[in-house]
Amino acid sequence: MELKQDDYKFIKTEEDWNRFVKREKLLEYAAKPVKRAKIKGWVKFAFVVIRIYIIIMVVLVFLGFLHVL
Repeated sequence: MELKQDDYKFIKTEEDWNRFVKREKLLEYAAKPVKRAKIKGWVKFAFVVIRIYIIIMVVLVFLGFLHVL
């Protein structure tokens, strides 16, 4: 079933949208809290290396701008 642009023309106001969301029960997705996963192992090491790399790059760019002045 393909949706056409005309299928949602009944949603004209915020109140129409709220009724649509309640009718389709889309609010239930937001009710479940999502927990963050623990970062461990080589992924944690990779994040540390990326942070160090970013700091080094920012310092080098800063030194490059100082050299131009």
